[in-house]
Order: sequence, then structure tokens, then C-alpha cells
Amino acid sequence: MTTYTADAVRDGRWWLLTVDGVGATQSRSLKDAPDAVRGLVSAMQDVDPSTVEVTIRPQVGKDLLEHVEAARESVVRAARLQADAAAQSRAAARELLSIGLTGKDIATILDVSPQRVSQLLTS
Repeated sequence: MTTYTADAVRDGRWWLLTVDGVGATQSRSLKDAPDAVRGLVSAMQDVDPSTVEVTIRPQVGKDLLEHVEAARESVVRAARLQADAAAQSRAAARELLSIGLTGKDIATILDVSPQRVSQLLTS
């Protein structure tokens, strides 16, 4: 599989997709851009489109791309923290259960619903 990188520049209602050494095409959305580039490469290079891997590089400005990357990193960190919080909650619920507390009391201590306690104890 060969990878091609297309620079995507907004041009009115379209994205202009340029692949160095191959040519240019357009797409209405970035979601559809890889298929458009595959078609371009296939036609211009006479290759099977299924052998073409595509990377789209939206040209929206360095500052905005840095902001997007920071947001993505925050989402990843938040997911890790969420997973850690769930593991801690499960462990705490099991420990509270092991000392004989009821589901209602565990719910009150953990500040969650009794249904959530049930989920924590079964997962």
C-alpha cells in the first residue's frame, strides 16, 4: 500500500485537494476527501484505488491546528482520568461492601445512585 498526502485548502464551498507530483481534485467535505484523492491517484498513476492510503492535511493555519491538537490531547487525558476514576470507584465500592455496608450506604458515601453502585459491583 502506498501513502499519498493531500493538502486541503478551502475554496468557497469546496476543498481543493493537491497531491504533490500527482495533481489536484476537489471535494465538498473533508470526510469525502480521501475517496476523491484515491480516485485522482488511481486515474493519474494507473493503480488500484484499494492500494492507495490517503492522509489529508487541512490547511487552516498553524495556530488553529495547534489548538485542535491541544483539544485532542485534553480529550485523551480526560478519558484516562475517567477510566482511573471508574477503577477507583469500583475498588472503593467493593471495599465498602466487604465491611458489610448496604448498597444504599455505599451510594451515599460515594455520592452516586444505588443503581450506579450495582453497576460498579458487577463490573
